[in-house]
Amino acid sequence: MWWKNKGKAVRTGKAGAGRSSGRAGGRRPAAIAALLLILAMASLCMTGCGTDDIDISGYADETITLTGITDDDITLTIADLKEMDCVTVKTESTSDKIGQVRATGPTLDTVLAQFGMSQADVDKIRIYGKDQYDVKFGREVLDDNDVILAFGIDGEPLGEEDAPVRIIIPQSDSAYWVRMVEKIELED
Repeated sequence: MWWKNKGKAVRTGKAGAGRSSGRAGGRRPAAIAALLLILAMASLCMTGCGTDDIDISGYADETITLTGITDDDITLTIADLKEMDCVTVKTESTSDKIGQVRATGPTLDTVLAQFGMSQADVDKIRIYGKDQYDVKFGREVLDDNDVILAFGIDGEPLGEEDAPVRIIIPQSDSAYWVRMVEKIELED
């Protein structure tokens, strides 16, 4: 049925018959927006690190060695680490030597899970840097803290002075934050 409203023809009747009502047209953009959001979230989940996307191309093939997991040493590339489940954690050290950082990488627990272990299986750990600096710590640090094998800081790749991995232990003394990591030795 048609009627006139201020000189314009207007059709009345069911919304689905003939022309659509204004309400039905409003649903389409919302559905498209929801679909785009779902696709964006799915693409984030398909990348190795669901956090900051750090360009590690300058040191992706560099390696770190893990000892004490099996009878043989295990070698992982930085690209291997990036493919694992990663975290991005904003923290600062308790010693105030280093300001606030946002570290991205897998936790030691995530790395050890690849070999059927967890951080709880380790009594002591020694981390060696290429600069000859090393640090050893035990249960007092391991029981209450995540150990992050960071391949990126503040959304950026590590610089030469830190690459290929920097250890970050949130809310701990920065003396534990070994840079240029080349070897992690585990003792149980």
